[in-house]
Amino acid sequence: MSQQNNCSNQGWRSNVPRLFAGAVGIVLLSAAFIKMMDMNLFIRQMGDYGIISNYLLLSIGARGLIALECTLGIGLVIFYRPKLTLLLTSALLLIFVGASGWAWLTDATRDCGCFGAWIKRTPAEAALEGLIMLALTVISWTISHPSRKSEARLKAWAIAAACLAGLILPLVFGSPLTRVDPNQTRAGDILLGDFQIEGLDRIDLAHGDYLIVLMSTDCSHCRDAVDALNWLAEDPDLPEVIGVSSNGEDQLKTFRKELKTIFPIGLITEEDFWRLLGDGGTPRTFLVRDRVVQEVWDTEIPDENTIKSIVAVQGEPV
Repeated sequence: MSQQNNCSNQGWRSNVPRLFAGAVGIVLLSAAFIKMMDMNLFIRQMGDYGIISNYLLLSIGARGLIALECTLGIGLVIFYRPKLTLLLTSALLLIFVGASGWAWLTDATRDCGCFGAWIKRTPAEAALEGLIMLALTVISWTISHPSRKSEARLKAWAIAAACLAGLILPLVFGSPLTRVDPNQTRAGDILLGDFQIEGLDRIDLAHGDYLIVLMSTDCSHCRDAVDALNWLAEDPDLPEVIGVSSNGEDQLKTFRKELKTIFPIGLITEEDFWRLLGDGGTPRTFLVRDRVVQEVWDTEIPDENTIKSIVAVQGEPV
């Protein structure tokens, strides 16, 4: 009887860590796959945290994170070198919880970006879920024992394949590492290009001065900027304020209603959104004259005196 109980305890101790690790691994793999299906969105969501602002660093970080999630996810599912894999996963989850907690405390964003556009999670929800997964990995690490058998070579190949897939697939589904030519970032050198603003047919950007504001409905900085933009829109001596976004019409309708915007917001394609965003951050404000950008402001909204002085220097008043 004692021997049977001992075998039962050993079976419990060997199976529970595998189950916990496998569950966390599946979550990591699912998150990585969903992120790589829309790299543009994931990079934008990472930028919304306000921790990293440079697009190149965001792009590299997003790809590295996906590769790491794929590698650790497969490692957990096949229980490859569990002590090391669980330790690395715990470190990754600590970073997740820390970033989510930061976004929660600072109200940097309303969407954690963990599962792209498929599953919306607030930073608070993401932090709680991260703590649960962290607890599972710590428990698994505590009660698991290193195998005395040599790891199968096939498992090592699976890990390598997962890492390679995590690096290559975002290039297939995603976007380039950089968005703009460094030599084309000065005011007066950026051409808006010929793009359509759905819902604002009356606007002719080829003639006159405009304040074009690139916005995202789930960006807390954009939401915080609405009051300042409304103030600018009410000044008759300033160029007309026009918001543009690649979010759906339903999201824009909710955005307008909740924040009581008095300036128009039109739809543009996601390709145009990312081309205009470049290496900047949202909200991105362009002072435009005849489709040529005279000045650009990232995140911060310029005051009316700054805008008037630039317009006056560039030519005849609006």
